[in-house]
Amino acid sequence: MDRAGPGASQSDAPPQPLQSSLLSRGAIGFWFLGLGLLGLLRSWMRATRHGAFDADAITLLWLIGSLLLTLMGALRVWRTLREGPPRG
Repeated sequence: MDRAGPGASQSDAPPQPLQSSLLSRGAIGFWFLGLGLLGLLRSWMRATRHGAFDADAITLLWLIGSLLLTLMGALRVWRTLREGPPRG
C-alpha cells in the first residue's frame, strides 16, 4: 500500500495548470488550414492536368470550397494568435 506519511516528499500544494501551446489552442484552425491547402493543391492539379488551366464545374466548386476552408482556418489561427495565452 502506498501511503504518504509525515516524512513523504510529496507536497500539499495544488498542481500548477499546464501551459497551453499555440498548437493546442488553435488546433481546429490549423486543421482547417491544412485541409484547405490540400484541397487547393488537389483542385490545381485537376485543373492543370492537360496543360493549361481548364477547370470544369466540379473543379471550380472544389477550388471555391478549398479557398473558403483555407480562409476560415487562417482566420481562426489569427484569432488565436491575437487572443494570446489564456489567463488565470
